[in-house]
Amino acid sequence: MIRIAYCASSSHGGGALNYLVDLVEHHDRTRFASTVWLAADARDVGSAVRRLEAAGADVRRGVLPSRPLAQFRGADAWARELREAGPFDIAALHQHVPAVGVPFLAGAARAGIAVRARTEQLPRYPPEDFDAGAPLRWPRWLLQRLARRRAAGLTHVRIAVAEAGRRALAARGEPLPTIHVVPSAYNEAAFADVPPRATTRRALGVADDALVVLFLASLSQQKRPDVFLDAAARLLGDGCDATFLVGGSGPLADDVARRVATMGPRVVPIGPRSDVPAVLAACDVFVLPSLWEGLPLTVLEAMRAGAAVVASDVDGTGEVVRHGETGLLVPPGDVDALAAALRELLADAALRTRLAAAGTAHVRGRYDAATLARRTEAVYDAALAAGRG
Repeated sequence: MIRIAYCASSSHGGGALNYLVDLVEHHDRTRFASTVWLAADARDVGSAVRRLEAAGADVRRGVLPSRPLAQFRGADAWARELREAGPFDIAALHQHVPAVGVPFLAGAARAGIAVRARTEQLPRYPPEDFDAGAPLRWPRWLLQRLARRRAAGLTHVRIAVAEAGRRALAARGEPLPTIHVVPSAYNEAAFADVPPRATTRRALGVADDALVVLFLASLSQQKRPDVFLDAAARLLGDGCDATFLVGGSGPLADDVARRVATMGPRVVPIGPRSDVPAVLAACDVFVLPSLWEGLPLTVLEAMRAGAAVVASDVDGTGEVVRHGETGLLVPPGDVDALAAALRELLADAALRTRLAAAGTAHVRGRYDAATLARRTEAVYDAALAAGRG
């Protein structure tokens, strides 16, 4: 039995944590046993904990919070924690941003764990031009750079969720032969009991015959809900009769709610959702106008659900959304381009159908969680066979 110590560094639920939960759920339990530490300050993780425990994982809270300054202390505490819970063959850190979770790797090294792996969801975070005028930007940048350098020195195996991530890690000087790509994945089981489209639409207050455009993501600067709302306002001002749904939660939730309240009945807030596959299957077009990404889970889920996708051409997104083939790509932050892409899709039912069908065909069997687990297990097996990675 190969024993793995996983650490999820995120302070909240989201794509990075879902990636880890899907992986643990689909591990071959005759060969792999998982212990999972969540960040000490993690919130909104109840569903993840239940799924992990149902998959046979031992779920614990980490010894440190995910705050930036905590990344430079706590290695001894982690070493004690890992020795007491172990022994382990592999210590695997799952990072939602590149600088978080370093004490876990340092503790694993002190505990003598042979293989130390690191999965980075967002290796390009933050983009160089993001938040350039923010207070304390440069001290934060320096702390991130120091933490990244320390993490690199403690890692044997690097996993990126897209080829763009592999390139970003290599550009930071991490050894290319040790960087493996294991793409993000959706959970096929979540689509097994999706209710009929009309049922979900009635629950959302949307007519069966409406054209529905959906934004469902973290309400944050990264995901740019303001760009979606700007594009919606432009289309509605031109007489478009589509319905625009806005879902999610996050730091911009209050700003989004105030804006939506001024936009009329065709812009509908639907809040955070626990029925994501059903909501995606009920829409015609899914939009993700992010500034940066790894390989976004919601895009994979939208394609699996049969929605036509419009997304920003950033990082790994363009590896799955092939412009004009499996979806449409637009430059990040470009309201004009997003509005034009939506106008084209909403006016052309045949195009929507073709892109949606091609998207579904592209992701099925390539980006599902079972494939994620097999690819990861192959990386672990090779690392153990090599002695350390």
